[in-house]
Amino acid sequence: MSRKKLTHDEVAYFCEQFSMIINAGIPMSEGAAMIAESTENTFVSDVAKSVEKTVTDDKPLYEAMQASGAFPDYAVSMVRIGTLSGRLDDVLKGLSEYYEQMGDRLRTIRSAVMHPVILIAMMAAIIIVLILQVLPMFQGIFGQFNSTVGDTVSASVDYAYATGIIILIVLVAILVISALVWLLSKIPSVRTGLVSFASSFVLTKRTAGVFSQAKFANAMSMMISSGIEASTALENVMLLISDKKMRGRIDKCRAQVVEGEPFADALDAAKLLPPIYSRSLKMSYKSGSFDDAWRKISRRCSEEADTTSENLVSFVEPVLIAVMAVIIGAILLTVMLPMMDIMSTLG
Repeated sequence: MSRKKLTHDEVAYFCEQFSMIINAGIPMSEGAAMIAESTENTFVSDVAKSVEKTVTDDKPLYEAMQASGAFPDYAVSMVRIGTLSGRLDDVLKGLSEYYEQMGDRLRTIRSAVMHPVILIAMMAAIIIVLILQVLPMFQGIFGQFNSTVGDTVSASVDYAYATGIIILIVLVAILVISALVWLLSKIPSVRTGLVSFASSFVLTKRTAGVFSQAKFANAMSMMISSGIEASTALENVMLLISDKKMRGRIDKCRAQVVEGEPFADALDAAKLLPPIYSRSLKMSYKSGSFDDAWRKISRRCSEEADTTSENLVSFVEPVLIAVMAVIIGAILLTVMLPMMDIMSTLG
C-alpha cells in the first residue's frame, strides 16, 4: 500500500480517465492498464498498475482505489457510493471537477503565501549586503579622517550594524519557521492542527472560514448533483473539513436531517452558509431546482475564496515593501546623518 498520496490534479486526472473508460465500455482493468502506459509520471503509472491488479481480481473500483493507498478517503467513499447507487459515471465526473477546483485553489493559496516569503527573503538578502558590503565601506572611508570624526562615524556604523543584525535574525527566524511549517504541513495530523489554529486565530479566522465554506459548498454541489441523499452527503463532506467549528455545524445539520428536518431548513439552522444562500436553497427546493442552486452557490463561494486570496496578497505585499523600505532606510540614515554633519563641518 502506497504511503504517498496523489495530488489534487492527479486525482482529477484519474477520475476523468475512469469516467471516459466507463463511457467507452472498456473493462476497468484494461482501462487502468491504458492509463499506466500513457502517462510519463512514474507514480501515477504505479497507482494505475495497482488499480489494474485489484480490479482484475473482480474487485470494484473503490476497493482498488483504497488498496492502492494513494487516493483521498473522500474520493474512495464517493466512488463507493456511486458504485452502489449505479451513478458511478456521474460521481467520477463530479470528482474530476471538484479536485480540479481544489487544485486551482491550492495554487492560489500557495501564491498568497509564497509572495510574502519571497519578499522577506529579498529583505534579508538586502540587509546582508548592507552589513557585509555597505557599512564596512563607510567605516573604511571615514576611518581615514582624524580620530574625532572616525570615532563618531564608527559609533554610528556599529549601531547600524547591530540594528541590521537584529533585524536579519528576526527575518531568518521567520523564514526558518515558514519552512518548518511547510514541511510539517505534509503530515496529516499536523496539517489538521494548523487548519484548526488558522480557523481560531484572530488574524486568519475569517480567511480560513471562507475557504472551509467554499470547500463545503463545492463538495455538496458535486454530491447533490450526483443524486446522493442529504444525510450521506453531509457524512461524506466531514472527510474533507478540518475546521472543528465547521465540522460541528455539519454534524448538527446532519442530525436534524436524520430527524426529518428539511435539508434547506437544517442548513439554515446550522448556519453552514450565509443567510442569503440558505434562503436561495429554500426557494429552489420548492421549485425543484435544487441542483442548479447548489452549483451557483458553489461557484459564488469559490469566487469569494479566490477574491479573499487576491485581497490578502494585494494587502500583504505593499505592507512588506513599505516595511522593507523603512528598515533599509533607517539603517542607512543611521550612518548618513552623522556623515552629513561631518561633511557640513568640513565644509
